[in-house]
Amino acid sequence: MSKQRAIITATKDPQGHMRAQIRLTPQWADVDADTLPWAEYQLPIGNTFVPCIVGDQVWVEFPYKDGSGKPDTRRPLITGAAQSAPGGVPSVAPEASGQGGGYEPPAVDGAPARPSLNPTTDFVSHRNNLLEIRSAGGGYEIANTASGSRVGMNEGGDIYLLGPGNLVIDVGGNLTIKAGGKIVFQSDGQFSATAPQFEFSQ
Repeated sequence: MSKQRAIITATKDPQGHMRAQIRLTPQWADVDADTLPWAEYQLPIGNTFVPCIVGDQVWVEFPYKDGSGKPDTRRPLITGAAQSAPGGVPSVAPEASGQGGGYEPPAVDGAPARPSLNPTTDFVSHRNNLLEIRSAGGGYEIANTASGSRVGMNEGGDIYLLGPGNLVIDVGGNLTIKAGGKIVFQSDGQFSATAPQFEFSQ
């Protein structure tokens, strides 16, 4: 039995085995939802778990045999995502295809440029409000598209750490900051420092 297209109908495995319920399309269009099988995932090396969400389109196959030696349709295996283009728009992140509205973060004064996007050549993952881009030119960005927080490096090597919330740096050893140019501290609020001893040298 060759690979078949399917859609994810549920992800809360009643047996707690981390499976997803699937419906073959269009073969099982009229099958009652309560009788649809639960499919295991084909995991990458290291058992990294990348869960589906309801509505995802996937490829499945049936590697197990039933009592008569035929493919066991009660034990499907999800082998990967199924690509489609509903309405002519690919079912991938807009940043990957160059079609549709991609994520546009709020402007930050003085921030370096983001990585340059190159449709069809960049690595792009956008799931659960987390966008990861590895550009063909060597840029990298990971962004929380809900909050606007971003960490990245553009193709020119400029690094940035941007966020609308708080930032905490906590190290058990020494913290050394070196700059070949000037260092500027700017705050819209109070500036304070606490230490048992201060040393300044020129």
